[in-house]
Amino acid sequence: MKFVNREDEIKYLHNHFKSEPNSLLFLYGPKSSGKSTLLSKVVNEIDTKKYVVNFLDLREMLIYNFDSFIDRFFPKTLYGKVQDLADGITFNIGFFGINLKSDEKLLQQNPFKLMGDKLRSAKEKNKQPIIIIDEIQLLKNIYINGERYLLDELFNLFIRLTKVTHTAHIILATSDSYFIEEIYNSAKLMQTSEFYFIDHFNREEVYRWLTAEGFTQNEIENVWKNIGGSPWEIQQILQKITNGLSVKQACEFYINEKYGKISYYRSEILDYKTINEFDRINKNIVEKGAYIRNDNEKPLIISPLIKDMVTHDFWSIDLSDD
Repeated sequence: MKFVNREDEIKYLHNHFKSEPNSLLFLYGPKSSGKSTLLSKVVNEIDTKKYVVNFLDLREMLIYNFDSFIDRFFPKTLYGKVQDLADGITFNIGFFGINLKSDEKLLQQNPFKLMGDKLRSAKEKNKQPIIIIDEIQLLKNIYINGERYLLDELFNLFIRLTKVTHTAHIILATSDSYFIEEIYNSAKLMQTSEFYFIDHFNREEVYRWLTAEGFTQNEIENVWKNIGGSPWEIQQILQKITNGLSVKQACEFYINEKYGKISYYRSEILDYKTINEFDRINKNIVEKGAYIRNDNEKPLIISPLIKDMVTHDFWSIDLSDD
């Protein structure tokens, strides 16, 4: 995807990496706001003489239980070939190569300790480790031996690597803002984490972008009113125009597609109270650009409808003012 704007966000992340690791960084925002594109750009600008970066996009990995997690984080293709973190930057090829003779037993007994050992080994070679996991919420329902959540064990490790030992920078990205809401409620993570919101583009940014693409003012206004500031979805509009559609036709195609999905979801709701809530919130979003919970609503109480809509990427929660 073409990279547009985000100078402030790029500067923030580069400054974060220059500082001593001291907290988890949760990067969150609505679907298609450009989080993955932003992270990829920043990572590719990093000086590999100073940093080793391991980037894992969980959307491209099938991790459904603890064994598949082990296979992805310690891939067999690297067994015996890599004893420490790879130099430079790796994308989606696993985080930690192991030595069969010395590491296999520890891998089976305590993979989290082995992760820490590998990161400390890189640190001792004067390379600052950076771990980035995109769509981290995809691990939240995986158990270890049917007793403990995998994500809880990872968080414990990541807190130790950042807050306690200052070994590695850990960035966890997600488009599931309800997942972030749950983290806001965790006292342990609140005291050890930073949260950075990546929003869609505002009107001025959309105008600047599409003006540079040669759009007329009326065409830009059509995109803004119907599509908003989602970078990915504007890219789709540009692609449809490249394929021969007009701006109006491209926007109508997008609207009809989204309307069909949300109408189907509404038809599956069985009780009138939830339907009324659904219609009320959608009306606010269409008319005002957002649904803002009023002062009488408890700020951290979320209805099952909102939870479901956020989890399925229909809506997104901005917690930056809470």
